[in-house]
Amino acid sequence: MITQETAGRIWNCYREIAAGEKLLEDMTESEKEFDHDVRRSTLKDAFGHRRHLTLGVPSSDSSSRILDVAPSLAKSVINAHIANKRAELAEANEQARIELGKDGA
Repeated sequence: MITQETAGRIWNCYREIAAGEKLLEDMTESEKEFDHDVRRSTLKDAFGHRRHLTLGVPSSDSSSRILDVAPSLAKSVINAHIANKRAELAEANEQARIELGKDGA
């Protein structure tokens, strides 16, 4: 049987990959609105205002954030994140195969 930890790792990888791909899709759509001018193409926030992305670590007292991350840089980070999660997913899938093999042994 696959452990809860392995199942959780697999789910998390799929979720992060999907979220990253959706964000890239949204950014591409935004670029189309501005004739592929990446410098001006920003996403809309919950209030409908166009904003650059923010990179941060949310925590209570010592949160750290970088504001106004350029879209081109954000795309590079998102693509790297997706690639990293795909690699983690491959590892987690292999772990699942090992765990399933133990059941039949």
